[in-house]
Amino acid sequence: MGEKPVVLLVEDNPGDVRLMQELLAEAGDPFELETAGQVSEAVDQLTGGTGFACVLLDLTLPDSSGIATFYRVLAAAAHVPVIVLSGLSDETLALKTVQEGAQDYLVKGHVDRHTLIRAVNYAIKRAEADRALSLERNLLRSVIDNLLDAIYVKDSQGRYLLDNGTHRRLLGVGDGDSIVGKNPYDFFSKAAAQKLDEIDQRVLETGQPVINREGIFAGDASGQRWMATTVVPLRGDAGEVIGVVGIGRDISERVQAQEQLDRYHKEIRSRNRELEDDLQMAREIQQAFLPQQFPTFALEPDSEASALRFCSHYLPTRAVGGDFFHVLRISDTQAGVFICDVMGHGVRAALVTAIQRALIEEMLPVATDPGRFLTEINRALLSILRRVRTPMFVSAFYVVIDLEKGELRYANAGHPSPVHYHHDTGEWAFLAEERPGPALGVFPEMRYQSRTRPAVSHDLLVLFTDGLYEVEGPDGEYFDQRRLLRIFKNHRRETMESLIERTLEEVRRFSGDEAFLDDVCLVAVEIEQIKAESASVEHAHS
Repeated sequence: MGEKPVVLLVEDNPGDVRLMQELLAEAGDPFELETAGQVSEAVDQLTGGTGFACVLLDLTLPDSSGIATFYRVLAAAAHVPVIVLSGLSDETLALKTVQEGAQDYLVKGHVDRHTLIRAVNYAIKRAEADRALSLERNLLRSVIDNLLDAIYVKDSQGRYLLDNGTHRRLLGVGDGDSIVGKNPYDFFSKAAAQKLDEIDQRVLETGQPVINREGIFAGDASGQRWMATTVVPLRGDAGEVIGVVGIGRDISERVQAQEQLDRYHKEIRSRNRELEDDLQMAREIQQAFLPQQFPTFALEPDSEASALRFCSHYLPTRAVGGDFFHVLRISDTQAGVFICDVMGHGVRAALVTAIQRALIEEMLPVATDPGRFLTEINRALLSILRRVRTPMFVSAFYVVIDLEKGELRYANAGHPSPVHYHHDTGEWAFLAEERPGPALGVFPEMRYQSRTRPAVSHDLLVLFTDGLYEVEGPDGEYFDQRRLLRIFKNHRRETMESLIERTLEEVRRFSGDEAFLDDVCLVAVEIEQIKAESASVEHAHS
């Protein structure tokens, strides 16, 4: 069919058909013209699928005459604009068709090419505009009718002009019933209607909207309900206020939920205060479990100087933590240092650390043998944890510092190796180079092995949990044990206390936000004197 609009000419007079063809030819054939000599033929063409842009219709045809001709064509294609071709004697009839929906009428014998082209173009454009307007109107009506909010429009006298289904249900009116021309006094009590009228009058008088005014609304048989009402002015072409548009949202469920939520919040705040008190007590108890002062190991009977010096830092990320350490005084010349990290954080982990504290005291008879010490703790821990539904495990490291023999005996249960400063060589290295055993609380028949390393006076041992180095920097890079070892090497000439402080500072600086993500526990032990070395010195002097 080409890209030109197609016009259907319904005309039985060959002379009039030829005239229309000539007029279009003079205008450069802006349209393609198809013809039909009868209404029945035109109806077939209109319903046959051809996309006609306009119909030029003579009302007097062999199979139909008068306005009935127009009605038959309109019924066949209501969306196609129709221009009536009228004789002088039919002008009154032609005007009636315009009132019934025809776009225009042309008087035969008084049509030139300009009039024809203008009439067809205008008819097509008006039809397109009408379709677009109808689509927008239908879309708006569909949206309004499907909104959960009640919507209404009133004139300046308070009479309803328009509303939606939600509003009608709020009024107790059926969907098929009209409320146009009525006012709130026709549906509500006088007191309720006056409240609504007061809001409308304020908007009408001031021209200012009322936004989300909340209040109790006495509606239909469902009783009182909470509503949030918004009323805005409806303005005329000149900007004058000619009515109001109201939007009402039923917020009864929200208000009831908020009231219930407020009660819950009050109860939760009370419970939280109790929980905070409990956590504070748990924190104080856990702090009490940690060594408050370290034991003294004097090699000489009357000496007050200790052959071992200790320094520690404990930084839980929450009120209570899952890291723990303890120092055992096995004998005058043997100290046991235990450090562990319980899986997870918070109260559960803290409870397991309390269990660990009790087990350490029970295992004092085997404390000189690190491997057996961890083996027995593992056995006892599993007998307790098997009653718990949630799996728990504990990484631990235990070292015995023997001042008599000048050695370090240790066993490792899945824990980071301590760092050992060798005074005789001036080197820093990880104490445990071999692969560690599994964490405590995993394998019931596990037997942990003891290892031995030599120790001399002024050696330094630093035990820690993985929270110290498992820190992410701003660039996504993680701090690791190699960086940690490098920090120790860089500050090897500082005191033990200063070394620990510098280490914490540098790790915090690496993280960027000065915070640790996991609990941190640090224990440093400096060997002031080995008894075997003292005996050798005395023997040499004698």
